[in-house]
Amino acid sequence: MLKKHLAGYSYSFRGIWLAFRYENNMIFHLAAAVVVILVNFKLHITMTEWLITLMLIGLVWMAEIFNTSIEKLADHVSPDYHPLIGQVKDLASGAVLIICLTAVVCGLIIYLPYV
Repeated sequence: MLKKHLAGYSYSFRGIWLAFRYENNMIFHLAAAVVVILVNFKLHITMTEWLITLMLIGLVWMAEIFNTSIEKLADHVSPDYHPLIGQVKDLASGAVLIICLTAVVCGLIIYLPYV
C-alpha cells in the first residue's frame, strides 16, 4: 500500500515537470515567483506576508496547471472547434486571471508600505 502511495507522487512530480517543461505560461509564472521571492528577501517582509505570497504563488501555479489540464483534455475530446469547448477553455483561463489579479493586488497591499 505504501509503495502504491509513493508511486502516486512520481506521477504528481511528473505532472509538475511537464507543466514547467512545456507550458510557456508556467515559465512566466516561475519567473514572477522568483521576482516575488527576491523582493520578499530585499524588503524583509513579515512571516505572515511571506506565507501569503507563498500561498499565492502556489495558487497561481495550481490554477495554471488545472487550466492546462482542461485545455489538453478539451483538445483531445474535441479537436475541431466547438463553442461549448471554447467556453470551457475561456472559463478555465478566466480562473487563472482571477487568481493572478488577486495576487497582484495582494502584492501591492503587502509591498507598498515598504516602498
